[in-house]
Amino acid sequence: MREIEYGGPWTIDKHDILKKYLNAYTTALKDKPFKDKPFRLIYVDAFAGSGFWMPRTHIDLDDPTEFRVMWKGSAPIALEVDNRPFDRLVFIEKDEFRCDSLRQLARDHTNRRVEIVNDDANKAIPDFCRHLKPYDRAVVFLDPFAMEASWDTVVAIANTKQVDCWILFPVGAIARLMPLHRDPHPELANHLDRVFGGRQHWHSLYHNAPQLDLFGQQDRERIGGSDTIISLYRQRLESVFEKVAPTTRRLINRNNSPMFALVFAASNREGATNAVRIADDILRRW
Repeated sequence: MREIEYGGPWTIDKHDILKKYLNAYTTALKDKPFKDKPFRLIYVDAFAGSGFWMPRTHIDLDDPTEFRVMWKGSAPIALEVDNRPFDRLVFIEKDEFRCDSLRQLARDHTNRRVEIVNDDANKAIPDFCRHLKPYDRAVVFLDPFAMEASWDTVVAIANTKQVDCWILFPVGAIARLMPLHRDPHPELANHLDRVFGGRQHWHSLYHNAPQLDLFGQQDRERIGGSDTIISLYRQRLESVFEKVAPTTRRLINRNNSPMFALVFAASNREGATNAVRIADDILRRW
């Protein structure tokens, strides 16, 4: 097993929210038929990692040695859903060594149908979406380490009309690419284009400052902070998904700075209202 050192209390929150939703989601669809045939429920972990993680720093639990203990990641959490287990689980991971850990995890759960995909999630997810059957319903967890998830991948999920999606939006990394008093460097702007699906969808946050700089040039200013960036991304999701949960969960670091925002979106017209209700209730109560 190859553990990954990252995260902290926000990682625990993220996984606990996911666990609560997956149990509620599978229970809600437990007895729902598709043309007299049960739905096939699928879980997809798009950036699965090794399946386990180890915090870099102490996470303020009662046991001062706890931060050196490995914690379960999203892959084993999904495997442990047991009231109505997933019929198929797909763990996507680009790193071959981390895939070895996922393969061992699959060997420990031989009673479950587990597929390990050693590929870039931005290639593997659209391929998965293209091969869905009419009776399939899926939950995809887009949990990148930073800004790896492209907008094209998000759109592929939304276009299925069969997949609900939890997205860990890297607002901290996005904010660092967006200076407060000038436009982003062109290379960094290309990264933002990839996340938002085009420059026109984020560049509206910038406007001309009322005063000139010391050289007589027009200053540029960014409107708003992290909450504004999160709101803008939610609006993008609302343009392609059937429904998006009104509540987002801001995951902060030890300095109380937002690192990520956990967002939920549903693509299935018939099930979106109920799925969003469940997800939003979890997010509001957390």
